[in-house]
Amino acid sequence: MTTSLPAASQELSLSAKISLYRLDATPVGAAIYYFTKNADDMGRGVTFGGQFYQATDIEIDGFEVNAGGVLPTPKMQIANSDLFIQSLVNQFGDLAGCELRRVRTFARFLDGAADADPTAYVGPDVFRVERKSEENPLFIEWELSAAIDQEGKMLPGRQLLRDICLRRYRRYDPANPKAAGDGYVYPAIYPCKYTGSSAFTELGVPTTASADKCGRRISDCKLRFSQDAGLPGGFFPGIGRVQM
Repeated sequence: MTTSLPAASQELSLSAKISLYRLDATPVGAAIYYFTKNADDMGRGVTFGGQFYQATDIEIDGFEVNAGGVLPTPKMQIANSDLFIQSLVNQFGDLAGCELRRVRTFARFLDGAADADPTAYVGPDVFRVERKSEENPLFIEWELSAAIDQEGKMLPGRQLLRDICLRRYRRYDPANPKAAGDGYVYPAIYPCKYTGSSAFTELGVPTTASADKCGRRISDCKLRFSQDAGLPGGFFPGIGRVQM
């Protein structure tokens, strides 16, 4: 029987803590690399959720957030013993702007363990590589910054529109292999939740399924959903009542 992560963290006898790292170096033209400081009995890396994490001599500190709420500014050191990281730096620069993600779990939840569970983890903690701070024959060190601690970064991450829904609406195409039983193709990313049989034009006029198209206004959302249950559209009608 699989034990949940919260339950496992309360047990008196815990398995080893595992930190798993994902370095996305695609912004500089490289690839995505997965690594961990932990290794199995054979000195190899570990597998979690079907992804293999290469055992690497890595040291990262400064992840903790203090009581004052100041965002952490960790430092990451990777050993230069196998020259892999050195060759990466030589070919793609200092890796500034790349994204580092960390998730934490217990050894008991790794693939192949009795309680293997790819959903049992904490995180991810997301950071960006700011700059290379030191390089020598033993290791290379970088300074990191929290993902939201970036110059010019705004919250929320997209513009708030009062009466324009940004959700992706379904389209009618019964010949499409991905079409559902009702003949509609539903987007996989940020989809509109409407799956009803009633169809309307962009002007809100009842029509046939083949002409079904949303005008993306609150009024269109009201035609399709019960107001008693709330409107699930991707708009923010309340912002018109707020002065900044």
